[in-house]
Amino acid sequence: MKISRGMKLMVAACAALMSVSALAACGSGSSGSSSSAKSDCTPLVSNITTIKSGTLTVGVIDQPPYSSYNGGNPEGMDIDFIKQIADANCLNVEWQQASFANAMQAIASGQIDTATGDINVTEKRAQVVDFPKSIYLEGVGYASKKDTDIKTLDDIDAKGIKTIGIGDGYGWLEDMKKVFGDKVKTYPSSVEMKQDLEAGRVDMIMEAYGTAVDEFKGNGDIVVEYANKNPDKRINSLVEPPEVSYPYTKGNSSLGQAFDKGIEKIIKDDKVKPTLKKYGLDEGLADIRDTQYVVPITK
Repeated sequence: MKISRGMKLMVAACAALMSVSALAACGSGSSGSSSSAKSDCTPLVSNITTIKSGTLTVGVIDQPPYSSYNGGNPEGMDIDFIKQIADANCLNVEWQQASFANAMQAIASGQIDTATGDINVTEKRAQVVDFPKSIYLEGVGYASKKDTDIKTLDDIDAKGIKTIGIGDGYGWLEDMKKVFGDKVKTYPSSVEMKQDLEAGRVDMIMEAYGTAVDEFKGNGDIVVEYANKNPDKRINSLVEPPEVSYPYTKGNSSLGQAFDKGIEKIIKDDKVKPTLKKYGLDEGLADIRDTQYVVPITK
């Protein structure tokens, strides 16, 4: 998991409020309205409270393959799921561009109803928003050259890996440093890691799995493996992958129920695995726990 994204969400209050104001300017709606959008539709949950009556206002974070704003025509795995949840509850959807820096505060202050973009369920985020049931996992990905193809943690030493690129603040960084020491090289962002792997300046990288799949899509020289297929208790993120869901304003029980029922329907109708496959992701990401896992605050 890329825990650092969670940290970025909780920016300084002044900056967050400025971001929320900018996001609000992109779209408006009366706060606290409730009704169904379609009179000829029977919702899973009635009398849902949303910012704009009969409409789910969604902040779209650019985080492919999960979601991309795409000039107002969003696409991605989370977008597919949100549309299904909205349809099941007879709601229209209004999209707004968002970022990890402003999304949680925008939800908390009633500027948007929810957000997309591989948003992990964390204790820190749960201080300002509520989460419904989880819909899929965010796993860890090993990315390496095709002739190396790292599949397990033991492969790292067995195949002579000398350098491992990991983003600064990622959830598995400290555990990897404990195990592999100076082999670990930290990076400020995914961009630099990708460039160094492709150029051969680093032997492999550990990235959020879906992000890695999207980054190296079409690159036949790089192989991305779903690391959580081979859990290793030395690295907690390989044993306890974060879960993903759609945050909503604290206390909005009707919207929370609508999300819960919508997600339950998606899972019951077996729509998660085909959607993962559609976006080139391992079906193992559908294996959420019976009890929702909330990533604890790092002490």
